[in-house]
Amino acid sequence: MIIYDLARKAKTGYKQYLKQRAGRFLSPVRRIERVAPLTGKRYVAMTFDDGPCAMPPNPNNTAASLTGHILDVLKKYNAKGTFDVIGTTENNYPDVAGKEGSFTWGGVRYDHYPDINTDKLAGVKNQPDLAERIIGEGHEITNHGYAHILFGKIRLIYGKRACFDNIHEVISDLKKLDELVQKYYKHKIRAGRPPHYVDRTRDGHSAYDAYRYMNYQYLAASFDGGGWLVSDYEKEVSNMIRPLEAALKADPDALSGQIIFQKDGCNMARRTPVADALDKQLELLTEKGYSVITVSELLELSPFEDTGDTEPVFEYARELINAGFCVAYRNNTLQPDRIANFGELVMMSVLPAKLHREFCDYVDGNFHAPQESEQIAKAYGITPAHPYFHAFPVAVRDGLLKPGNPDGLDANTPVTSGILIKYLTRINPDIRIDVSSSGPLTRRVVTENLARALLKI
Repeated sequence: MIIYDLARKAKTGYKQYLKQRAGRFLSPVRRIERVAPLTGKRYVAMTFDDGPCAMPPNPNNTAASLTGHILDVLKKYNAKGTFDVIGTTENNYPDVAGKEGSFTWGGVRYDHYPDINTDKLAGVKNQPDLAERIIGEGHEITNHGYAHILFGKIRLIYGKRACFDNIHEVISDLKKLDELVQKYYKHKIRAGRPPHYVDRTRDGHSAYDAYRYMNYQYLAASFDGGGWLVSDYEKEVSNMIRPLEAALKADPDALSGQIIFQKDGCNMARRTPVADALDKQLELLTEKGYSVITVSELLELSPFEDTGDTEPVFEYARELINAGFCVAYRNNTLQPDRIANFGELVMMSVLPAKLHREFCDYVDGNFHAPQESEQIAKAYGITPAHPYFHAFPVAVRDGLLKPGNPDGLDANTPVTSGILIKYLTRINPDIRIDVSSSGPLTRRVVTENLARALLKI
């Protein structure tokens, strides 16, 4: 555990570095950790991983199932949860249990939920009644992997753990759960969280590629509910309540816009402190005036981490992103005061369904673009490795750009009023463009005018 704590601290610093880098390019897949609080309102989301779980709470709760108990507590407070579910781990064998209290407690080669040799007690495949109840009571289901197999290798903690060989296996696993939930529960999955947050695949791709294919957002979290930590049971429960209580005492708005990580399953000692801690957590949040809502509901209200509803650009950007347009960076920032470049303008304006189809065809072609698409993008100085590559062929085919790039623009060209007017009038000839600057334009100006052209608002 000491090694793990050190690794977590090192990883936290590395994650901050990656988050900063993720703010360089717009992305259809955003890492959703938290969002900007709304004025005068307190919203928070809770996510519950690894269920649904039909195992009774352990050790001292009389409920028939852990998930059923969680749903009862949520209902008591009129709260809505986001359940990051699995399909089943029943095929993750042969395997043996690891040492209790270790990270391989449930299996050396694979994860097993709720525990090794009891796999049929968890997952939407074997627990349809619980899955139906989750959806029927207004909660959300997201994709934690059909079999909860790692997307790639992680040697320090899970050195002996099996993982997928390539991105296509990852996508196949995600599709299996997605199609199961759609077919039997008529529920559209909108986000996914990789097992153990392992992003990199063995063939050099990532969870972001897989989620872009699935048309998902990356579901992260900003506040740890603490249910996985191991001590004696009373302290495990206390360790879930005290940090939340302290945060709210120091600042009642502290959790506004945040996403809380919880478990719908056992900790490493095969106990379920969430069964006794959740009621108190929700009581504390209710006392401070919080509404606990699903992640999708939170994003519809406040989509961005850095831009709240006091910003004039907020409504324009929210309308665009809720319509599916790519207007935010991978780290879920809008950065309205940044100078916009031409690549961003193209990426923000192409129709979402066509951009998605172009990317899926690229992945289905084993990450090889059609020659026509390469030639179109090459004229604008764009290679298949560029994050905006797929937008340029779509823009040319839709008449937003001219083949051959007669204006000599590329992705890094700052957007000026002349560029913006010429481009947006191809989208909407009747648009009235509001631009006062003759120099490079900010993303604020570009976003507002783009929303008027695309959505006619």
